Amino acid sequence: MAKLVSRTYSEALFEVALEEGKMDLFLDELSFVTETFKVHPEFFELFKTPLVRVDEKKKVIEEVFSGRLSKELNNFLKIIIDKRRGSFIQQIKEEYESIVNKHKGIVKAVAITAVPLSDEEKTKLKDKLSTLTGKVVKLANKTDKDVIGGVLVKIGDKVIDGTIKGKLEEMTESLSQIIV
Repeated sequence: MAKLVSRTYSEALFEVALEEGKMDLFLDELSFVTETFKVHPEFFELFKTPLVRVDEKKKVIEEVFSGRLSKELNNFLKIIIDKRRGSFIQQIKEEYESIVNKHKGIVKAVAITAVPLSDEEKTKLKDKLSTLTGKVVKLANKTDKDVIGGVLVKIGDKVIDGTIKGKLEEMTESLSQIIV
């Protein structure tokens, strides 16, 4: 259900963003709203709870975000309140970001390494992945002590295992197939 709700609302917002030429602005504003909710969880509770009247929620949203959000996004938040979908705001933001990235030909990737990659290494890896996928790659680097060496890349729903651990597991599997 969450996926369907977030998809429906994010697609509607994206259509408006395309018409108005405000794709990036809406993404920035949605990020601001969700970040505000993370920093102030009690405010998020007020936004999503059915115990507070809809008109009171709208008034609070108007006061808190006045001058910080476009009128379109402000109205979007009010629609979410009207439809009692406040608890889905994070998923809506993530889905909207995904739609924007797809529209722009951007794909997110995560490189998992034993030690942090240098800026030069990140750039080289990003360039290789861009060539491989034919898309612009946004690369994040995470460290994991279980990665002995090499790099494990997660890009979309694909995994590229270039770790020493992965190579050893492949060799073990290959050797176990040999009949003596």
